[in-house]
Amino acid sequence: MPNNAIRVLIADDAAEFRRSVRMMLADEKSFEIVGIAKDGQEAVEMASDLKPDVAVMDINMPRKDGLTAIREISNVSPNTACMIMSSEGESPLLKQAISLGVKEYLLKPFTPEEFTAAIKKIGAQVMENKKLNAAARAAEVDRDKFLIQLVGSFLKSKRTDDEALNAYTEYVTGSKVEPKILSQLAYIFLSRKDWKTLKIICEKMVASESLRTPQQPSPKKTNRLPAP
Repeated sequence: MPNNAIRVLIADDAAEFRRSVRMMLADEKSFEIVGIAKDGQEAVEMASDLKPDVAVMDINMPRKDGLTAIREISNVSPNTACMIMSSEGESPLLKQAISLGVKEYLLKPFTPEEFTAAIKKIGAQVMENKKLNAAARAAEVDRDKFLIQLVGSFLKSKRTDDEALNAYTEYVTGSKVEPKILSQLAYIFLSRKDWKTLKIICEKMVASESLRTPQQPSPKKTNRLPAP
């Protein structure tokens, strides 16, 4: 499968429909079916493990209905976009689904063309969000690198003016910090009796030290095989 394939999880309690879905998407190179669940509970578990781009959910399923499953999927896999499949008589439930953030819905029966078009539509939104998030992360990395260089330059010059202190404070309160730099900054904020910032430095140094402590490896997760 291509790296940019839309990773799809299907949840429906009807075995015949699950088989039909496989056939509908068999020739679609832009999709990858990562899991097929037989009920809502299994859908939540698979979403937690597999983190699909799109979850296509039936509303009425055993063990856990589609709406409850969607609510839980939003917690265990917040980047997964959900799509609902429903019969026309369930339209009030569709309103509830939309209020839960469902991006798309299909009324049964539908054609293979309608099904793939709906997934492509929601998948395109997911991929666009991925690109935006990646760009934001890249910008944040560049900003962090610049701040580290700036703080390093100020420390080398032994600057403690307002511009330098603002940069030091921004560095201390950021998410990317190095213990060596924190220890240098601790002396600066101690000399200025800035107890609030000094407390943050101490907490981060303690947290950094705890991360260095060896931990027992956690059991490796195994992907679930799709249901027949």
